[in-house]
Amino acid sequence: MPATPPALYDPVAPDFQDRHGEIYRTLRDEHPVYREPRTGFYVLSRHEDVWAASADWATYSSVTEEAGYHKPMMVDLDPPAHTLIRRVISAAFTPRRVALLEAAILAKVRELIGNFADRGECDLMGEFAALLPSDVVGELLGVPEERRAELRGHTEELMRMTIPRDGKAVAEDVYEVFEGLLRQRREQPADDLMSRLIAAEVDGRTLSRDELLGFCFLLLVGGNDTTTNLIGNGMRLLDQHHDARAQLIGEPGLIPAAIEEMLRLEPPTLTSGRQTTRDVELHGTVIPAGSRVQLLWGSANRDEREYPDPERFDLRRGARHMAFGHGPHFCLGAPLARLEARIAFHELLAHIPDFAVVGDPGRIRSSWARGFDRLPITFTPRH
Repeated sequence: MPATPPALYDPVAPDFQDRHGEIYRTLRDEHPVYREPRTGFYVLSRHEDVWAASADWATYSSVTEEAGYHKPMMVDLDPPAHTLIRRVISAAFTPRRVALLEAAILAKVRELIGNFADRGECDLMGEFAALLPSDVVGELLGVPEERRAELRGHTEELMRMTIPRDGKAVAEDVYEVFEGLLRQRREQPADDLMSRLIAAEVDGRTLSRDELLGFCFLLLVGGNDTTTNLIGNGMRLLDQHHDARAQLIGEPGLIPAAIEEMLRLEPPTLTSGRQTTRDVELHGTVIPAGSRVQLLWGSANRDEREYPDPERFDLRRGARHMAFGHGPHFCLGAPLARLEARIAFHELLAHIPDFAVVGDPGRIRSSWARGFDRLPITFTPRH
């Protein structure tokens, strides 16, 4: 294997977000097991390796540094503890309950578009993509409207993390908010997910106070950043691929397939961490037990070994991807993100089909997320 270059992969480098495709390709081809000099973390970039590691929780544990300061939540647990808590949460957070949100999501999407449709310009991130999931998750959980902007600010801080411990103070602030809200729901249950989670029980197992706080934090952060960045990244792709946009305008039934391709090519979460429980030898490199390993979803989703012409945005590709993870930690909120995105793209393309991105879109700098600070667009005003 060629000698490891000193700083090939640095996700918080100023130019990383612009060059990540070529960096990922070099990692896959020349350094499939890479040790990041800034942090000492190991990095896996090939689809086959990431796919296998994400399913092998016994070797690549999800109990990482973050578990030391997070309340117990699924992303920081391994089976059987993960399996038990996921079953209880699934009893309250059901596909049927997600499907019931469709009318409310459609109303919110149309309200947000209506706020800027007559102007002929907007910042799509600040005026639409960041607001929609914040309101949807807030409504689902039962967060009062006056607290949603505060919580949205916390999730935006987390998107800009450069090392795992950066999230500790933010997590504490979020727990404090939900501690009060959950106390209110225990005294006065409502028709919301927080109340259902408090009451959820499977085989006599309920969620503890800390587990409730952990899941509320997880749904808030995952529900906000994933959908926000999916919408922003997707609209940028449609701005760059006019033929694909025309196809979707003419055949809206292709939108769900287009969303899957957006997720493959521009996943909102580029990487997730694991911790090795034993020495692992892979591609001639030994990863010692107790090492932090980053699984690069963003690279695996572009691997030429898995996808023909992987850099091409193909609405009809229909290939599996790992934007929502794989294995026991496959994202429980994926149906909600897909529902919000389907409605958002359908309405945006119906109301502002001729949009164009202008100026500097402004990518965020983050060790794990792919998204925009801003996405200024112009379009023909509605009259």
